[in-house]
Amino acid sequence: MPQAIRLLIKELRLPFAILIIPGIVLALLLPYFPVDETRYLGVAWEMWNNHSFIVPLQNGLPYSHKPPLLFWLVNLDWLLLGVNEGTLRFIPLIFSLLNLTLVYRIALKLWDDRQVARYAAVILASMLSYLLWSSVIMFDVILAFWVLLAALAVISAAREHRFACYLQLGLAIGGGILTKGPVVLVYVLPAALLGFLWVPRERFSRKWYAWLGLSLLIGIGVVLFWLVPAALTGGETYRRAILWGQTVDRMANSFAHKRPLWWYLPWIPTLLMPWTLFPPAWRAWKRLSGDSGFRMVLIWGAGSLVIFSLLSGKQVHYLIPVLPTFSLLMAKSAAQEEGDVSRFRLPIAGLYLFLGAGMITASLIKHGTLLKHFDLTEIRIAAAGLIVVGGVLFMLRPRTMQALINQVAVSSLACCTLVIVGGDTMFQRYDLHPIAAAVRQKQAEGYQVLHAGKYHGQFHFMGRLSQPLVELPSRDQIRAYAATHDKIALITYEKDTVPVNPKDYYFLQPFRSKQAVMWTRDGIATFLGEAPDKKEPSETTETE
Repeated sequence: MPQAIRLLIKELRLPFAILIIPGIVLALLLPYFPVDETRYLGVAWEMWNNHSFIVPLQNGLPYSHKPPLLFWLVNLDWLLLGVNEGTLRFIPLIFSLLNLTLVYRIALKLWDDRQVARYAAVILASMLSYLLWSSVIMFDVILAFWVLLAALAVISAAREHRFACYLQLGLAIGGGILTKGPVVLVYVLPAALLGFLWVPRERFSRKWYAWLGLSLLIGIGVVLFWLVPAALTGGETYRRAILWGQTVDRMANSFAHKRPLWWYLPWIPTLLMPWTLFPPAWRAWKRLSGDSGFRMVLIWGAGSLVIFSLLSGKQVHYLIPVLPTFSLLMAKSAAQEEGDVSRFRLPIAGLYLFLGAGMITASLIKHGTLLKHFDLTEIRIAAAGLIVVGGVLFMLRPRTMQALINQVAVSSLACCTLVIVGGDTMFQRYDLHPIAAAVRQKQAEGYQVLHAGKYHGQFHFMGRLSQPLVELPSRDQIRAYAATHDKIALITYEKDTVPVNPKDYYFLQPFRSKQAVMWTRDGIATFLGEAPDKKEPSETTETE
């Protein structure tokens, strides 16, 4: 193994371990969560099952909401290892590990300081939000990889105008578009377009923008390798959706301000936990304002936040690709701290002690609606673990910043593991395997399986289905369909307090805070006739 790779692994073994351990636990113990994970796995499954590797499918129809890269990766996993569920969480995990490597490389490029680079990788890996998101089948961690690759290219281009830098930037833009659409530009363009604010004056010229334009063209060229055959084979509706829906329509709707401008601000301290309570991460920011690298990362992160705040479609996970900028800034700031550092552990130790004590108190006094579906023993075990973590962190007195950062990072790993322990019973209520198997069985018996409200494809991969479900948005449509078809079964989601007669359903299982019911024909009549004042049937909403 080359010396450089051995050194890199040695430098990053702690952040790698922090991500890999919960990734294995998640892969072994937890179900895939509806509606996002099961939806995307359903799309990948329908591509695989129908050999439709250009046009993604959902419930038998072209799926235009997302580009194909994640679905290709899932299909590649199945091609290499066979159709399975156990290895899929390692796809985002691999990209998450690559992200740590890129953050390390970016820090070295900006500041030529291995200590800052190590801090940045450890801080990013141990942010609880990033840690938990690294094994989830969604787009954001993969998108972060392309954003970091683009940022590294921009930083390299600022030092030396080589075509390879702009080629790397173009490939990263193309990869980002294939992952989640043109939104990748929101993360990439602020630092690139505002280069005159951070690139040293002697290295900056008007040619900078011409080269950026070339990179953008390269990125578009990469996307065309998929877009052209997809537009030609997907049909008119799909063609219009991917050519306009992913660009013009979304941008136009994005300025409708469905959520207020400040909506992201309260989320940022939560996303950065536990480092929000780490004073050295914030103390030296004023002293660093003149640093060129610091300005670059600040523009990169703040620019993305401003644009996302202007857009209406706000979701917390849109900020996952922005988290590396905070880790870089925090690392640079923490490296400036001198003297006794042991006192800085106290706020985070206090957080864990407070959370543990609060959970035990809640489980003993009143668990009511909040803890209704949790196992109180698991909650108390997790709470006791948090108290132990807080107590150990409180007693340790690290002498160096490196030791302190490592201890805080390891405490995040322990906290993440305890979250999985404490919520295990609740998490199992998200497992759709049983009802998906029931759907498969009824379809094999010749039944049409109806779904009340929007169907997100959540049963397709879990049940390895090859037939679509019939999606019926309203009770009137269910009633009309039932009047003209004999062999039917209907899936709805009822409050767990609603009694359901066993004669009225083929299958019933707890699901989230409700119960998923597959009604018989007589049960459908009961469903339609006994609750005329119920609201129209609906299920979870699209979150992407």
